[in-house]
Amino acid sequence: MKNLIKIIFIIVIVFITMSVFKLFKNEHKVTYKIDNYSIKEHFYKKNNHYYDITINDKNNTYIYTLNKNLGKKKKIIKDIKTYKSKNLVCIVPIYKKDITNNIYCSLNKKQVSASYLQSISNLDFNKIVKKAKKYKLNLVKNNDNKTVYKQLEVYKKNITDDHIYFIWNYKGIYIVSNNEIKYKKIVNHDLYDNVMDCVVDDYYVIFDNSSVNGIENVYYYDINKDKVNRFKLKTKLTKNTYINGVIDNLIYVTDRKQKKEYTINIKNKSIVEVDNDQTNYIVYDNGTKKELTKSDYFMQDKFFNNNLISDSKVTSSKELKKEYNYYYFIEENRVYKALDTNKKDKILLVELDNITDWLIRDREIILLRDGTLYSYTDDFGLRKILTTNELRYNYKNIYDFWKK
Repeated sequence: MKNLIKIIFIIVIVFITMSVFKLFKNEHKVTYKIDNYSIKEHFYKKNNHYYDITINDKNNTYIYTLNKNLGKKKKIIKDIKTYKSKNLVCIVPIYKKDITNNIYCSLNKKQVSASYLQSISNLDFNKIVKKAKKYKLNLVKNNDNKTVYKQLEVYKKNITDDHIYFIWNYKGIYIVSNNEIKYKKIVNHDLYDNVMDCVVDDYYVIFDNSSVNGIENVYYYDINKDKVNRFKLKTKLTKNTYINGVIDNLIYVTDRKQKKEYTINIKNKSIVEVDNDQTNYIVYDNGTKKELTKSDYFMQDKFFNNNLISDSKVTSSKELKKEYNYYYFIEENRVYKALDTNKKDKILLVELDNITDWLIRDREIILLRDGTLYSYTDDFGLRKILTTNELRYNYKNIYDFWKK
């Protein structure tokens, strides 16, 4: 009887241990085969649960991210449907769990997005889509109907429910969503040059740097309350200050003149100097915290988000950025991405000439061209968001967006 109790006790302990391990497990990697395809599946718990998937056959490679919480399941694909038309090959992965299907394509043995194929009106892609229509593919539906509001032209039907876009207009902001466009005045004087603004948590924030005495007033638009508020910084910043980036709902700023780094918390209206004894300064590289010496930190401005980097193994282009596990870059008017574990297999996402500015936010690419703001995601493709002349001539730091 005692032995039986011990056995039951051990079984219970093992079960609890395995359950706890499964609950807190951050990631897994598995490799498996379906027909002629080899599948590499990498699950990440961080950044809202997602899978990086790489599918290979002897001729083509298909790489994509699946942003779904599937309960940390392994081997999530149960079948792969293949379609061919001339030099275009497409696959439709079928999952064990009922989720929306996407199509992934290789043109001349190079992976391209479905959005790109639609934009060039690829006839072979149209044939394949008709053949695969029973899988109810998630394809781009771009709507060019626009709403005119003051100086803006807005493509409201291209804006998803969880997005709000902000455009600074010298004294205030345009606030643009798919159900409303409005303007909020913030200051009584024009803010033109070196605009310091950002989105943090549920706030659009702008620093008033118009005074010769420095930066003291911080204004913020509360998205939930639809209200503009203001507070004074207890520590005044000089005009020679810039925003490093936003990490964990804190705004990091650096005062070049005073050689000091601060965090600003909008919720409790506080400013705190980074406690570094003036020897180590905080930077974040793709979300990873690092410390730099004073001389290294002030060698050049440090930006935590959307900073241009160099990696010759990815591209020789100077327009290279990294977020999470992907590199994003522009070569000859074409926007690509590449998985960090597979740098040689780049994916063509978008072709758009005269791109003047761009940023990456949570796997979404924002592109600025001839005064028009575009959004690209793998789920929705390339969409026009809004157009304004302000973005033709003075686009630096005057646009941003909030995502629920």
